[in-house]
Amino acid sequence: MQNISDHVYARDKTLTDIPVTNPCINPRGTLKKLKNRIPAAGTHRENVGITLYAITPKRLTIDGDSVRNRITFILIAIVISAFLVAGCTQPQTTVRTPDQTTATPTPVKTDAVQPPVTVPVVVIPTTAADITPTNTTATIKTPTITGTTKPPTTVSYSSDSSDSSTPGSDPTVVKTDAGYISGLQENGLRVYLGIPFAAPPTGDLRWRPPAPVTPWDGVKEAKAFSAEPPQPPSGSPIPASMSEDCLYLNVWTPAKSADEKLPVMVFFYGGAFAQVAPLDTIALYNGTTLAQKGVIIVTTNYRLGALGYMAHPQLDTESVNNVSGNYGILDQQAALQWVQRNIGAFGGEPSRVTIFGQSAGGESVLIHLVSPQSKGLYSQALVESGPFWAHGPTIDNVHSKADAEQIGQDFAQSLGYSGPDAIRQMRKVSAMDIVNASPWPATSWDRTHTLKFEPTIDGWLLPDSVNALFTLHKENPVPFVIGSNANDGTSLSAGANMTVPEYRAFLRNYFGTEADVVFSKYPANSTDEVQVRLAQIMTRYDFADAAKFAAGSMGDLERNTYLYRYSYVLPGENGALHGSETFLLFGLAKDMKANTVVADNLVDFWTRFAKTGDPNGEVDVTWPQYTRADGRYLDINNVSTVMSGY
Repeated sequence: MQNISDHVYARDKTLTDIPVTNPCINPRGTLKKLKNRIPAAGTHRENVGITLYAITPKRLTIDGDSVRNRITFILIAIVISAFLVAGCTQPQTTVRTPDQTTATPTPVKTDAVQPPVTVPVVVIPTTAADITPTNTTATIKTPTITGTTKPPTTVSYSSDSSDSSTPGSDPTVVKTDAGYISGLQENGLRVYLGIPFAAPPTGDLRWRPPAPVTPWDGVKEAKAFSAEPPQPPSGSPIPASMSEDCLYLNVWTPAKSADEKLPVMVFFYGGAFAQVAPLDTIALYNGTTLAQKGVIIVTTNYRLGALGYMAHPQLDTESVNNVSGNYGILDQQAALQWVQRNIGAFGGEPSRVTIFGQSAGGESVLIHLVSPQSKGLYSQALVESGPFWAHGPTIDNVHSKADAEQIGQDFAQSLGYSGPDAIRQMRKVSAMDIVNASPWPATSWDRTHTLKFEPTIDGWLLPDSVNALFTLHKENPVPFVIGSNANDGTSLSAGANMTVPEYRAFLRNYFGTEADVVFSKYPANSTDEVQVRLAQIMTRYDFADAAKFAAGSMGDLERNTYLYRYSYVLPGENGALHGSETFLLFGLAKDMKANTVVADNLVDFWTRFAKTGDPNGEVDVTWPQYTRADGRYLDINNVSTVMSGY
């Protein structure tokens, strides 16, 4: 049909007849557009997308010299205009440039009351002198949308009820506590990419806890992944886009409404707290495969390297808790707080949040389990090959406060900053200069064994080492799954290039009087054999023993505790390598030519646990609860099997 809002006012005294097709309008009359009878009226209404109409009998004539006819016509026009605005028009989205005064869209949503729209006010003129047009419609202010180039939209009104370009016609529009967002519809899911959960940690916000995100007006598009945290160069592909402005998360939801209250899974990636790994970019952590099982998936960025974990005495003085470092963990907590406040709008249940992560992400989950500040932000936890020991044979997963601050001071001095304004000056250094100046050895062994920027025992967020707190049963008792991969150490120990004498000295340094016993169990007569033994020691002590100990401690407190070993070997690989399970969890099984049954089972175990706190029920095997006395666990392979003797 002809869109009546496309007509413009002409500067004459005639009327244009337009066929009536809107069922709200009397079909016996003829819709007349008033032109220039109230000179300012058209201007006021056109500015907010409202066109003034009157339905008149054809015999009515407008005599410019007749005040009575003018008043009669105006009264009819005003009443019908109010009628059209109040009940017979449909919204139409119009794109405006950011500097225009426009009305804000009122998207249809399932979780909250839409913003109010001012009802038109009809003023009845009593004398000819009162025939002064009244702007009968109030606009809703739409400031420029923060953080996006998408222009604000305006609500117009049209009699075309079939118009599908309105905000309300987009089923992906939801309201967060910072503003409306729209997403994508893919594979039966609603997908939202690049949702800001905190202010950009740049400038004076560098090395500070995450600050609240700035609210926006209008509808922000959440249809593309954000930039990734700055990362050091390595053998892996460098992310296409890196920025210190990186505090964004992503949501995949199968829910059709906010009433479904689905369980939620929040994932933290690995990468030694310095990179996104093992999938190299957060875009590869695609939540589709998991979400299609009936859970909401959230993946989130967090600050890495020196930008995320540098401690320094000057930063302590800025903190009300006299702490510094751990900014990446604080980012994760901010993301979890965002989930608590907003996931209901996506059909999720904030009291049913499972946090899970791999490698450094798994260690992050362990930290949340013992951090007083994280309690209440999740209800279950799942750890994939997360380092646990403060002082393991090959991995030290945390620093003491004193050591972390010394590392920070040494790093500042390496950049030429050592005075009382060192931090102020360092906040002016570009993010990539900070990252490129950070220690990042060339080999996996050196990176794993000598990591500088990692979580700190600050006495506040992390009161003590994870293993010390688990030993004291101070972890938060929640349903818990933890496990390791059969060959976790193979890739992480690569490049050690250690001679046999160096290997013997390494064993004595860590195992002390037990060094000879360990050497007899892991003997080596060449540098190549040392490499194999280091991989086995890392797998055994730093991952398998850690998982077993954590499961035993949690099992003392929470019966729904489960231990696994992941033994499935991807085609072409030389073992069940560190992080290889993530390829199956995040939809890359076919790309890796993996056994789809193993992939399906793994996804079923993880999502079933998220739904019920028990991974059983979908796969034809009973995964037993873990206790120190019983000691049984599930070996996940081509055929998953219950075993003992982890």
